[in-house]
Amino acid sequence: MLQALQERFGIEGAVTFVAGKNGLPTMALRHASGAGAVIYLHGAHVTSWTTPKGEELFFVSRESRFAPGQPIRGGIPVIFPQFGGGELPQHGFARISEWAVLRTGVAEGGEITVALGLHENPETLAMWPHPFALELEARLGERSLHLDYRAQNTGSEAFAFTCALHTYFRVADIRRTALLGLEGVTRIDTLRDDIREVETRREIRFDQETDFIYESAPDSVLLVDEGNARKLRIEKAGMPDYVVWNPWIEKSRRMPDFGDDEYPWMLCVETGVMARPTTLRPGEQWKGTTTFRMEA
Repeated sequence: MLQALQERFGIEGAVTFVAGKNGLPTMALRHASGAGAVIYLHGAHVTSWTTPKGEELFFVSRESRFAPGQPIRGGIPVIFPQFGGGELPQHGFARISEWAVLRTGVAEGGEITVALGLHENPETLAMWPHPFALELEARLGERSLHLDYRAQNTGSEAFAFTCALHTYFRVADIRRTALLGLEGVTRIDTLRDDIREVETRREIRFDQETDFIYESAPDSVLLVDEGNARKLRIEKAGMPDYVVWNPWIEKSRRMPDFGDDEYPWMLCVETGVMARPTTLRPGEQWKGTTTFRMEA
């Protein structure tokens, strides 16, 4: 399989297909600057984004299960068609499905571009009776990672869905981490019966378990990782909401695929359609974009 993928989609020095953990097929991307990324076909899951100096920007738990039918804990899980719990498996089925490579390329400016796709199959139809087509396109630059996320209704009946790019950022110390840009936004506190409040803090800082949905939020926020002297700009379009999450101590102990002591090294800042579902009529398409950019 890897050889066939390499022959069809590999690009010398830029896109290489290799066996990842437990033999799962992956795409290793390398920008001319030295920046890199790793994407598993399992879940179209970006598990690594590194700077030209080789510094890792994403968190993946050492306890994560890299296995068919299991989600990967960390990186960027692709959520569809259900954010959170409900009738489907937690966060839906896209993150535990095997995606197909659609195309690869190198843009004129040097960005490495890859796209993966997923559509309905007997397993998804047994859980959710709707034909669909998903596409995730990733573009790796010297200091940026851009993601285009598309969902299309290919069936004959309308469907509603929620979705997200559930991004785990690696930080040096969650207690020395701040998120800026959400002051004045309505937040839903999922730890307190979904109570709605207005965020009053200019800087959101962390000293306990946090699980907020910020609805209809601005399209740009800044993640400040003081321990690594790093600033990351997160920009979105077509995705109205953010989720900001850290499990802290007790929830970390309850998650079997997350190390008990790992919570200080991660913060999830997720973009997507999470507060309210969106509906696609037959033939309609939704598109959301997210860009991560190193500012310092």
